[in-house]
Amino acid sequence: MAIRFLNSVTSTSSSFRVSCGELVVDDLWSVHHEVELGVVRSGSITIETALGITQLSEGDIFFIAPNQKHRFDNNNNVHIEIMLLNLNDGSTLTQQFIPTAVIKSIVGGNCTKFLYFKPDEDFYGHIYDCFETAFKTEIDKQRGFYLLATGKFYELFYYLFESRKFEIYDIETHGKKDRALRRVTEYINENFCSLLTLDIIAEHTGLSRYYISHLFKELLNTTFINYLNELRLSRAALLLTTTDTPVIEIAGKSGFNNISNFNRAFKMYYGITPSKYRKSERSKAKV
Repeated sequence: MAIRFLNSVTSTSSSFRVSCGELVVDDLWSVHHEVELGVVRSGSITIETALGITQLSEGDIFFIAPNQKHRFDNNNNVHIEIMLLNLNDGSTLTQQFIPTAVIKSIVGGNCTKFLYFKPDEDFYGHIYDCFETAFKTEIDKQRGFYLLATGKFYELFYYLFESRKFEIYDIETHGKKDRALRRVTEYINENFCSLLTLDIIAEHTGLSRYYISHLFKELLNTTFINYLNELRLSRAALLLTTTDTPVIEIAGKSGFNNISNFNRAFKMYYGITPSKYRKSERSKAKV
């Protein structure tokens, strides 16, 4: 997933450290550390998360919690605007009246992972107004803009809670596993192009290989190998469409040490060979 940023707000101007932009849909798996809020301006799109597949249409609003693996299908006719909210500076936010437990739960993934609102649902109008006002304010940056924007973010979270769609889970029940999974996925996301095994990850995270496997199955509904291969194949697909690097080199840069294994895995995942994928994607770009 790529984001074409229209503007970016520094940490000194907004406690929420906001980035606003237009989503460039590339159907690659993505994981990031910010809350992602988006509005489908036109067209329709499919969002795939660990919870399943959701179809969204014009006007729909969606929320994705931090560190949640997700991807959007590649629909050339869709237009989505998003805001990324970085909540990692919890002390600043807490000083402005968001409880520490809430901030830690959201950042740690100890909350509702994904939700959306349709235009005919309760609270849609309130949430849409908060998004529109905050987005426009962050882009225009008129005098004192951060006061209005910050107020709208607090109001938005109020309506998310009030709608009953967004919940903070019991920390003792869910928090430990979510924090452990975050340590694992952060390490994988930074090193997936290198040699990685469960034993290597276990050594660097202090968790057992069996516990790591269990985390992937229970929390992401996948396996370690599938998660790793999806990251590698997504990177390979990006390199195929944005560079002229030979396929054999792309295989190595994406973490595959064998071209045959790469070709087989790529075709199984995308349905065509790497070379045909590159040709097909470049043909689409010319249209």
